[in-house]
Amino acid sequence: MTLTRPMSLLAVICSAYRQTWPIMVGLLTLIMIGCGLAYQIPTSVHLAVGGDPTSHRREDDAPFLQMVHAAEPAAPTTVEWWTLPGADNPYRWTQPESVIHVPGLGGGHWLITVRAQGGRPDGAPTATHWQAGTWPPLELILPATAPRRYTVLVPSDGAVHLTLRSEPLRVATDPRVLGFVLYAVHVQPVNGWRPPDWGQLGWLGLWLVAILVWGGTVGLPARWSMTALAIGGGAALFAIGLVRPAFALLMPILTTLTILATSISAIVTLRRPHQLAWRQAISLTLIAVIVRLTGLLHPHAISSDVGFHANNLLRLGIGHVLLTAGLPAEAGGGLAPYPAGFYLIALPFQLLLNDDFASRRLLVTVIAAVLDSLFCLVIWWLVRQAGFEQRTALLSASGYIVATQALEAISIGELANVGGQALLIPALIGLSAGAAAPSSDRRALVGLTLAIAAGLMTHSGLTLSFGTLIGWAWLLAWRQPSTIVSPLRLFVAAAGGLALALMIMYTAPPYLELVINRSSQGANGGQPLLQIITDTTGALLGLQPPQRRSLPIPVGLALANLVGCWLLWRATTPTVSSLRWLLGAWWGSTLSSLALLLIADQGIRWALFLYPALCITAGIAFDRIAEQGRLGKVMVVAWLVAIWGQGLTLWIGQIRDYLH
Repeated sequence: MTLTRPMSLLAVICSAYRQTWPIMVGLLTLIMIGCGLAYQIPTSVHLAVGGDPTSHRREDDAPFLQMVHAAEPAAPTTVEWWTLPGADNPYRWTQPESVIHVPGLGGGHWLITVRAQGGRPDGAPTATHWQAGTWPPLELILPATAPRRYTVLVPSDGAVHLTLRSEPLRVATDPRVLGFVLYAVHVQPVNGWRPPDWGQLGWLGLWLVAILVWGGTVGLPARWSMTALAIGGGAALFAIGLVRPAFALLMPILTTLTILATSISAIVTLRRPHQLAWRQAISLTLIAVIVRLTGLLHPHAISSDVGFHANNLLRLGIGHVLLTAGLPAEAGGGLAPYPAGFYLIALPFQLLLNDDFASRRLLVTVIAAVLDSLFCLVIWWLVRQAGFEQRTALLSASGYIVATQALEAISIGELANVGGQALLIPALIGLSAGAAAPSSDRRALVGLTLAIAAGLMTHSGLTLSFGTLIGWAWLLAWRQPSTIVSPLRLFVAAAGGLALALMIMYTAPPYLELVINRSSQGANGGQPLLQIITDTTGALLGLQPPQRRSLPIPVGLALANLVGCWLLWRATTPTVSSLRWLLGAWWGSTLSSLALLLIADQGIRWALFLYPALCITAGIAFDRIAEQGRLGKVMVVAWLVAIWGQGLTLWIGQIRDYLH
């Protein structure tokens, strides 16, 4: 058996590309040659060390500086750093050994211009040794004041690397060990032939091959695989020519994640060779994971709240089960209960990593991204359960790959919101299938009860939305056929789930005291009703971001959702009624929970909660359009490209700009 499985996978790939593999090999060769030649395009890199006083951007230099202290001037209470004294000339202190490392520029020789000064308080100069590659170190004496520019010729093996060593400086009022003051770095090429960065071309080649193998495992038509290969190669060619360092930072992460996803898809193919539909749905889910983690793990990404969740995971691990969080004034202020559902999922995986802060940060980030991506699989399953074809379900699931509201939330660090929302999945599945049949099976009823209890113990911001969803489901169950869960069974499950949630968590003395105190405080900063209606309508149409968000819902998804809702409500197929009932409760919950905006400006993350429902109906609309012949299929492809293009553009901008 050990010898036949690789051959089986090879047979799958060969059967998919039997007629087209010479064309694919030729296309891959042309892409690699073109990317190698793109390194001849001149490029330069300027690092505004410490920040740019003109654009007010900061931390753009961080991925290229190793063992260098934080940007200055800085103050913990001042976000607008450019208003601080001395901010017209920002800087960083080096350590006794620091490194300037700019990857992916290409081989040959480069000039690095460094603006620096010694910075010794006693006025003494600083002796430094700068080493470029394997060349002998260059000794430079930096004056204590009056920064100067120093230009050094540096050999490159694809990445420009300059090591800076200096005499250690210790100041009684500063716990850090200092080197010298660094103000700016500029890297520019020397005329002549520049060999490519072979390491980056290797990452690129592995990525493109992994895409082809992955496509073969999920039955992707050869022309689609070649299209994906051409798009990926074209994007790489563009990136190498224009944004070379950004490409070099991205490719190791993207390639590693793609290879892991391809391996998972191959394993599923070997174990479930006849379940193509499930393999395709799992692949869409893996693509969503790649989109999220490529951004979150990018060296340029900064998050404001991930450390909070890493510390909460530690607190839970040492027995602090009842967690709290301080809320802003717009949400009423003070401490609020912070249910540990998300951290309970992440906690077992901590056994696989080191017990340090960096490992916990990585763990909560990866777990949140994976949990959120599971909605692609859930959306596909719900649409299939309603009797729609595989194409419809895949189109619906594909809309969640670039779910802008989820992407923004996880980039900021709202991991408990995003990860906690995934804990609603068992209840959604239970409502749709587990207790949907007119059966007296007690196991289904018990399962739905436990699923509702889990949903009520997720992030407290979701409790209202999920609770009202159950309420609307109960109301709508009175008007639905008997194939939908009966009102009595749903009432019993909801009552049992609420009782469990109260007994397990919300009646614990510390939480109960917090709830009582907050109920007496109330909330402030509400909005007028007309403003709520106007803002919500604009957000649902994709014309503006939802309340207190920066990223809008893609316009194409919003428009397709309107068409899909109309088509779904006109459908007469009996199997569609269960999905229509669930979506009715979903929408009812979202719209009714907006009443919270009347008393609290922060409100709720309604768009994050509703986004999967938007994708479900959008996919139904896309499938109906695709049935209208070749023109319809072209329209759907263009529509999806517009949605993905807008979503990915917003995601790239979010990673590039947030807290920079």
